Amino acid sequence: MRLFDSLTHVTADGRWGVGVHDHDASCARLLAELDRIGPHRACLVALAGVADNETTMAVARRHPDRFVPVGSIDVTAEAEPETAIARLADEGFAGLKLHPRLHGYDPLDERCLAAIEAAGRSGLTVFLDTLFRQPRRSTPHPIDVVDELLVANPDCRFVLLHATGPTVLELFELGRMHGHALIDLSFTLLRYANSSVDDDIGFLCEQLDQRVCIGSDFPEYTPAEALARFGWLTGGLDSAKRANVAWRNLDRWFPSSPTGGAERRHS
Repeated sequence: MRLFDSLTHVTADGRWGVGVHDHDASCARLLAELDRIGPHRACLVALAGVADNETTMAVARRHPDRFVPVGSIDVTAEAEPETAIARLADEGFAGLKLHPRLHGYDPLDERCLAAIEAAGRSGLTVFLDTLFRQPRRSTPHPIDVVDELLVANPDCRFVLLHATGPTVLELFELGRMHGHALIDLSFTLLRYANSSVDDDIGFLCEQLDQRVCIGSDFPEYTPAEALARFGWLTGGLDSAKRANVAWRNLDRWFPSSPTGGAERRHS
């Protein structure tokens, strides 16, 4: 089965500063892990404060047939986030990663809302980490947050990273209504294995196959682990639907250019 991995990261020195710190986040390891499952593509995603934009773009340019580069900013650390986002677009990034939990802000904060609006104007797809819960800040129900963001930004495309975790099934109605969002199962696919989330994921893949994608969240997990888990959960699913989730949906959003890279959509 082919895979277009929705979420991978690399760092300049291979060190990983979140989660399990002894993960190897080097480019060499990521390429080796992708080679284990064949010549597949992946979104290579920066993470402000952990995986820098410069390294992400440099790797993507060295391997344009493999990687779609996605930049990142911490909206609380940018004096002019709109300027930073415009610069990412000018540099050739296809998307913008926002991580409210890691950077400690409310996803409905005016700075985050302004960043999403700016990304939409620049033609960048917003890769939004939807595991919003934080130890020092309460947040509204994740589904309500996503609902508000999707309704307020109909012209901006979203990849809803991790599908809000254990509340993944509640995204079904939002995914059905909003064609500008992909429900991403990276991390959640493996983090909640052997729980009731398995059934919810199977339902989404069957009923909403054109609005769902999968990934590894490398180096947290590997592409092979994500693909194997997806295969196990969807073994009885129609092959066309499995292909939509595993690679076609992302391939439609980020088609290869004649030179091997990804073409970025402009709003």
